[in-house]
Amino acid sequence: MAKNSVLIVGSIAFDSIKTHKASAKNVLGGSASYSSISASFFAPTKLVAIVGKDFSKKHIDIFKKRGINLESLEIKEGKTFTWSATYDKDFKNATTLSTKLNVFSDFCPKIKEQDRDTKVVFLANIAPSLQLEVLKQLKGPRLIACDTMNLWINNNKPELLKLLKKVHILFVNEAEARQLTGSYNLIEAGRKILKMGPQIAVIKLGPHGALLVSKDCLCQIPPYLVEYPKDTTGAGDSFGGGFVGYLASVKNWHSLKNIKRALAMGSVMASFAIESFSVSKLASVDKTKIDKRLKEYLNASKI
Repeated sequence: MAKNSVLIVGSIAFDSIKTHKASAKNVLGGSASYSSISASFFAPTKLVAIVGKDFSKKHIDIFKKRGINLESLEIKEGKTFTWSATYDKDFKNATTLSTKLNVFSDFCPKIKEQDRDTKVVFLANIAPSLQLEVLKQLKGPRLIACDTMNLWINNNKPELLKLLKKVHILFVNEAEARQLTGSYNLIEAGRKILKMGPQIAVIKLGPHGALLVSKDCLCQIPPYLVEYPKDTTGAGDSFGGGFVGYLASVKNWHSLKNIKRALAMGSVMASFAIESFSVSKLASVDKTKIDKRLKEYLNASKI
């Protein structure tokens, strides 16, 4: 069976990151960067995003080497979105130092006519108003997944709730799940998310893996253990991209077996992302390394 392509809409940024051991300045980041590179290992991937004129050929080539379709990458006069942050020693908490939207402040995603019948869509972390605008332009996708963050839950909750009625899968971290639902208990929070519309809630738990809540399944998976993580920026986006990319490669994404395998794939892809600053490790792996790590992960997860 031919693989479904994945349409990914999100942000591309230049990140400046400082950890307790090292730092990196103006490296490729953004939700669409991590998620599209991760998804591209499993299915043909199309990227919708905006960058400034400072986005060089070397950055473009990172996506091209992964075969990612960039026909809908808008290059606009001005500078690319930038974000800088520091992490604490256990990498669980990032303190934002600076956010400059630059050309991203004018982003209005436009889906090309030939892409409007794409069957699998990942709405990476951007404003829910933009995510809704994307869905208006699409013709009956069979799988819609989305990510969000505390900013949108705080400031754009009515639009987010409208969006959630239209999506199949929602990715949030534990703090966002609690914030969105008002429930501290994460299982209860997951159940409340299902009542908002999604068929599946995936609650990312950082170093503790992920919790999946659906009508038919309740399970928590462990992470793939990385002894010396270097930078956890983009781990959740890489998880989501791997998860959705894998589901695009199978015939029946509703299958519990496929959903559980997607969880494992997401964990494996996130483990590559945190082994380097930016997307450098994630973009440089190959299917052999992914399959090897997946086998290790599945074997280690057996009781």
